[in-house]
This record gives sequence, structure tokens and C-alpha cells, in this order.
Amino acid sequence: MAQRTGTLRVRPRRRGRWLTIGVPVTAGLVLGIGSFLTLGVASLIGGGTLLAPLLAGLGVGVLVGGALGLALRNRRAAPVRLQDSGLAMPEGTLPALEGIVRTTRRRRRDLQRVRRHVRDRTVRPVLRRAETLLLRIDALVASPALRTRRPWDDDVLLLEGMAERYVPDLVRAAEDNAGFLTAPGDGPRQTALANLRSIDAQLDALAMRLDEVEGRLVSGVTRELDVHAEFLRVRLAQGEPVRVSPPLR
Repeated sequence: MAQRTGTLRVRPRRRGRWLTIGVPVTAGLVLGIGSFLTLGVASLIGGGTLLAPLLAGLGVGVLVGGALGLALRNRRAAPVRLQDSGLAMPEGTLPALEGIVRTTRRRRRDLQRVRRHVRDRTVRPVLRRAETLLLRIDALVASPALRTRRPWDDDVLLLEGMAERYVPDLVRAAEDNAGFLTAPGDGPRQTALANLRSIDAQLDALAMRLDEVEGRLVSGVTRELDVHAEFLRVRLAQGEPVRVSPPLR
């Protein structure tokens, strides 16, 4: 089994502009104006000018808005190592996993575009479910248990198919049906709503498949632990020393 190392970047969920820009600007304006009014009234009562309160209000607004903007900004993708502590990876697995992550990154960009064009609240839960599936796929790709699989393993191929074809097809179908929600007449709207329910059910079925993949990965780890525990039990019962080999580099 060949050793392959590498890193993937799993992008965290992006916050909307209303949160990254709107909230800091609004908070800065409110606190800045509030500080100016409070200090301005006190300054006028004391016979002073409004210059100092104005500068203080500007400073408070910039400080609060900048701090919130920094805290709420969209962070860059965090690197996810595909090999830790000498984990062996079959030849071809690293490119396959990298391809899955690149695909999910593109699909999330497509989802952001769809969100900007689709305003109907009926479609939003469907899009959120699709994004959740993509994030779960990224999490599975980053799991150590999947890195030991061959690139043609059923679970690896399933994740690749979901990211490349199944989820994007359902997102496109949701986008197409969204246009009929505002169509004149009740017939097209009811048909579009029925289609959206079908799309949501199919996304739920894909989520169940991911549950199965997670279950198989956890079961594999459990079997390895059971084998290791039995090995230790036999060795200790025979009084043999347990030699721990150094990790592969």
C-alpha cells in the first residue's frame, strides 16, 4: 500500500452580506450616533463645542463596526490534512478525494448564485438541505477511515456521484421550479410545489445514504478496535511483551 500525503481545503459555510456587512455597519452607526448625542448634550450643557463629541462618536462607530466586521468575516478555507501520524493511503485515493472536494466547492458556489436569484421562501429549505449534504460530504472526505479506501470503493464512488451529479441535478431542478411559484394561476404553482416536495424527499434519501456511509466507517473503526483489543488480551494472557512499532513516516 503506497504512502500518499496531501492537504485539502474544506470551505466553511459562508455568511451572507447582511451579516458580514450589514450588521457591523448598523451597529457602528447606532453606537456612534448614540455616543455623539450623549457626549454632545453633556458638552453643550457644560458650555463646550460639538467637535470633541463628534470625533468620539466617529471613533466609537469605527471601532465597533470594524471589530464586528472582523469577527463576522467569511474566513478562508481551513486546510484538512489527508495523512496524519503516518496513515497509509492507497495509490489513487488522494486524487479522488481532492476531486470530490473541488467539486463540492464548485457546487457551493453554484448554490450561492441560486440563492441570489431565488427569493421564494419555499425554495430556501431545499437549498439549505442541499448545502448540508455537500458539507457532510466534505466531512466524510476528511475522515481518516475513508482515506484508507481504494478510489473505486463503493463509498468513495457514492460521495463522488453525489457531489458531481445527484445534488447538482436536484438543485437545478429546484431552481427551475422556483420560476413557476410566481406564475399566474394556481395550477403551475401547485405543480411546482409538488415538484419541490419531491426534490426535498430525494435530498432526504441522499442524506440517508450518507448516514449509511457514516455507519460503515464507524463500524470499520469499531472492528479495528475489537481486533486490537483481542490481540492485547491474547498477548497479555500469554505473558508476552507487547511491542509497539513506531509509526510509519
